[in-house]
Amino acid sequence: MKQMIRFLACLVLGCCLSSCAGYNSYNIKVNGYTDPNVPGQIRPGGAFCVMENKEAKNPLLETEVKGKITKLLETRGYPVTAFEKADYYLFFGYGIGEPRSVSAAGPDYYGSIGWGVGYGWGGPAFAIGVPYGTYAANTATLYDRWLLINVVEGPAYRTQKVSRPVWVGEARSVGASSDLRTVLNYLLVGDFKEFGKNTGKAITVEIKAQDPEVGALTPIAEK
Repeated sequence: MKQMIRFLACLVLGCCLSSCAGYNSYNIKVNGYTDPNVPGQIRPGGAFCVMENKEAKNPLLETEVKGKITKLLETRGYPVTAFEKADYYLFFGYGIGEPRSVSAAGPDYYGSIGWGVGYGWGGPAFAIGVPYGTYAANTATLYDRWLLINVVEGPAYRTQKVSRPVWVGEARSVGASSDLRTVLNYLLVGDFKEFGKNTGKAITVEIKAQDPEVGALTPIAEK
């Protein structure tokens, strides 16, 4: 019996170590849309003006996100210019939902080795215990995080103040972190990996913490 317990303990440890690698990444759901009725798509090298929401609840975060979008545009060869010179205007919005609890039933064991269900970015991690006990519900708190980018044509917007979107990009994720400031780095990188494309459906983009674009967007104080 002791040998079996040692074997199970080693198995659990190996599973936990392999699962930890997944905690260093985010799975981002990205949906990209283009309008076939708008002549031309985003042309390479087109100049952008990134538009801030002057009524943002946190104007400092708004400015920070604008700076990160500017950096992502420039690394893709799109210069950022003044309002009067822009070929395109980029509007953006973001947010986080109310916390919600999810539950998963699992055996509640007694003994020196217990059973548990833990939640992280990579999903649930399980530990195996001595084979006797009862079932109990384990709960975790999750948050919905989202980012929306809307690109419109510059000349039409300047003259009419209204312009149909050239491209709309949605990025969403669900996880245990309520730190929207940090999660936005992953949402931004996920959205920009499909920038200007029509994805046809929501696709999953895995963004690792080691992604160089995430690193470039992360202030030193956050690292």
